Amino acid sequence: MKKQIPILLVFLLVLCNHLYAQDIHFTQFYATPQTLNPSLTGVSEGTYRATAIYRNQWSAISIPYVTYGGSFDIRILQNKLKKDIFGLGINLNADKSGTGKLFFMQAVATIAYNKALDKEGKHYIGLGIQGGYVQKGIQYNLLSFPTQFNGTDFDLSLSNNEIFSAATTSYIDLNAGLLWHSQFGEKIRAYMGFSTYHLNRPKETFLGADNRVSMRFVGHGGVKIKASEKFYVTPSFIFQYQNKAKEILFGTGVEYHTDVKSTPMVFGLGGWYRLKDAGSVTALVEIKRIRLGFAYDINLSKLKPASNNRGGFEIALTYIGLLGGAKVLKPIQVPCPML
Repeated sequence: MKKQIPILLVFLLVLCNHLYAQDIHFTQFYATPQTLNPSLTGVSEGTYRATAIYRNQWSAISIPYVTYGGSFDIRILQNKLKKDIFGLGINLNADKSGTGKLFFMQAVATIAYNKALDKEGKHYIGLGIQGGYVQKGIQYNLLSFPTQFNGTDFDLSLSNNEIFSAATTSYIDLNAGLLWHSQFGEKIRAYMGFSTYHLNRPKETFLGADNRVSMRFVGHGGVKIKASEKFYVTPSFIFQYQNKAKEILFGTGVEYHTDVKSTPMVFGLGGWYRLKDAGSVTALVEIKRIRLGFAYDINLSKLKPASNNRGGFEIALTYIGLLGGAKVLKPIQVPCPML
């Protein structure tokens, strides 16, 4: 029975009429810019960017929670806009959680415009708008309920005495964001952004109730400092708030830029802390604009006895492409590692 208790508790939370589900998130937030702020679409050191990311967590407690993500964004009309940045993007995410195989699928499209505030293109302000489709579902037959406890164990052949209106739910989702980023001298770049997700507060329920998804508010910022000819330091922070749930993340990355046999390469390490939740270590390597990133979370919350201090593992792959004879912009526009 003890093994079934966490599963039952999670299920009860999922079915609560007043539940406001929290959005998925990645430790390598810089590898999934469209989930952080729609205004970041098209803001990179190349013409286009393609990213794939995988996350596995909570394997020590029950069936692992697995999250997949993929995105693509591109600058368009660059010859006509000159210093301004007009970006288009698409972002896909999928998540499968726990014994009941609660799944989440999302497909959103983004449009963003970053306006240069000076002739040199050192100072920008941007706006991004995002919209798309979300679907969630669950397999009730795989879950255990109190009425199925036979005194020794849970017997799934017994009636659960529950009435469900649907096994899936779907809705249209709308998001938006603002961004400021600037270069100060030759060694410092800074950025600050604010975004809001679920602007339309879509209805999400498995029980037919009028349950609405709470808006998620995100504030983020950071700097990229050229400490020496080859070393860069990238401190940053994120604050997120959704229906009384808060996430405060801060930390820094260190990047080493070099050439190996005339091939540009970047190596990076980082450390991050999510307040009252987890510590994270990150690493990256880049060769010819192909970036491979890793992250590992160490659980520091009240769940650490059950999780054996383990949190989540992530791997992200990013490719920065160039079109029409464009050159790589160095240092990068927005000073996040791998962004």
